[in-house]
Amino acid sequence: MRIARRITSTAVASLALLITACAAPGDPEEPREESAIVDFIEVNELPAVDKIRTMEQLTARDVNDSYVIVSTRRQDYLLEYHSRCYRRDDGRVEPDVRRDSRALYSGLDTFRGCRIKAIYKLEPGQADELRQIGRATRR
Repeated sequence: MRIARRITSTAVASLALLITACAAPGDPEEPREESAIVDFIEVNELPAVDKIRTMEQLTARDVNDSYVIVSTRRQDYLLEYHSRCYRRDDGRVEPDVRRDSRALYSGLDTFRGCRIKAIYKLEPGQADELRQIGRATRR
């Protein structure tokens, strides 16, 4: 009987600990938008590409500190950084590291001074959806 009570007490304590851990908020450093963007990439099965040709002018629009939309004249891409890429408030610009001046490669190259983890090709309209996700989750 005492053994059964101990097992029951241990089970209840373990269950309470598990529920508390699951109910606790996530890592405060990982905002909701990170998981929303990861979900967007997976659900839309965005194709990863190795490089973007940079023979033409690139424009960039931030989604958040981990993702940026880069556009050429013909195509939009989603760049994912290896870690958060914070803009400097002092006006200094980090030089970019490039293997090739005519292309931007995932893996080793940097964009805005931050290392690129992955590049995803976007279909028309997806860039707007990603910007909306970024705005909606920052509120």
